[in-house]
Amino acid sequence: MKPTTMLLAATCAVLLSACSAAAGKTAPDPDVSEAQPNPRPAWSFYRPPEPLPARPAGALIRSEPVPAPAGARDWRILYHSRSTAGKDIAVSGSVFIPATDPSAPPGGRPVVAWAHGTTGLGDSCAPSTDAHPLNGIEDGPALLAAGNAIVATDYEGLGTPGPHPYAVGPSEARSVLDAVRAARQLPGAGLGKSFVAFGHSQGAHAALFTGELARSYAPELRLLGVAAAAPPIDLVALARHFTTIDSGIGRVIEAAAGYSATDPSARLAGIMTPVGRAGLGLLEKGCDDNVLGAYTGLSARAVFTKDPRTTPPWSTGFARNSVGVLPTTVPVLIMQGARDPNIPAALTATAVHHMCRGGDTIDYRTYPDAYHNVVPSAASDLNAWIAARFRGTPAPDNCR
Repeated sequence: MKPTTMLLAATCAVLLSACSAAAGKTAPDPDVSEAQPNPRPAWSFYRPPEPLPARPAGALIRSEPVPAPAGARDWRILYHSRSTAGKDIAVSGSVFIPATDPSAPPGGRPVVAWAHGTTGLGDSCAPSTDAHPLNGIEDGPALLAAGNAIVATDYEGLGTPGPHPYAVGPSEARSVLDAVRAARQLPGAGLGKSFVAFGHSQGAHAALFTGELARSYAPELRLLGVAAAAPPIDLVALARHFTTIDSGIGRVIEAAAGYSATDPSARLAGIMTPVGRAGLGLLEKGCDDNVLGAYTGLSARAVFTKDPRTTPPWSTGFARNSVGVLPTTVPVLIMQGARDPNIPAALTATAVHHMCRGGDTIDYRTYPDAYHNVVPSAASDLNAWIAARFRGTPAPDNCR
């Protein structure tokens, strides 16, 4: 689950220093506001008002325009969502629209809700903090050229206060859905209610959970389909796989930390060896490459005193956050690289079979020469599939 946008280590250090300085400050304006373009955000943008005024999930707190490439407009947004405990929280993200088409069509622009792959668990790993956030949207220019708006959440706890519940499906889905709600309130953006959720790796996990929860959590929106590239579906099986590959232990630790964020009694350090605990500070102070690098070459036995894959509440976290507990109520496109070392094609095929047996409508496509970054190989299929969902064309289904 490689990140689509990675901040350099030195940049992370600078941003984290700024974040620490701003953490105790109260943001001055609880109402929606516009600011002058700022290539790198002031961390005050990500600090919500204290106390946070009660608002519905998806209510926009503030926005600011960001310089964008020719043919696009871009905003950072801060909006209300709900934490894993149901608490009103602030989440950040980005919104992009095609500047070459200033007039939205009747009913509003079609929306692609982008869910990003793993960037890390620290605030500085939030994609919207990047100076050029559109670069992190896979197939973004083509999606904009087709007339779509793109709404990209950072997820709970990335950029904004609190821990990031990594690989916690309901948290990811609420962040995605509330970002679409908030983006529809941007003056001049002209977004409609119809959208497709699209994500890669962790983002595919988020997009699939969005498909499970959209109807109950955001019934006023109209989800037309879910496109998932290199999706982590069966997290129990993937956790076993990650312990067999060189950089996989860091991924297990990230997921275990995500489940710890949902359970105050779950103390991750309590099931780790001194060697394992030595790298824990990187979870909040570094990004994904820093964490994976710290644990590369280490075995599960060298890092854990108890196996999180079999020890509650971490083991139950892997099971509960596997995709398919609930049926997906919209068509699904799954794109899988046959050579993917991180999300093996065999595991995805087995998981897709179980989703099909649960009644999902799935167009499952594999790409023989693609690795984990499957989107470049799948781009033409992806774009055609998304366009067909907005046209209302019946979705293909190759479930057997």
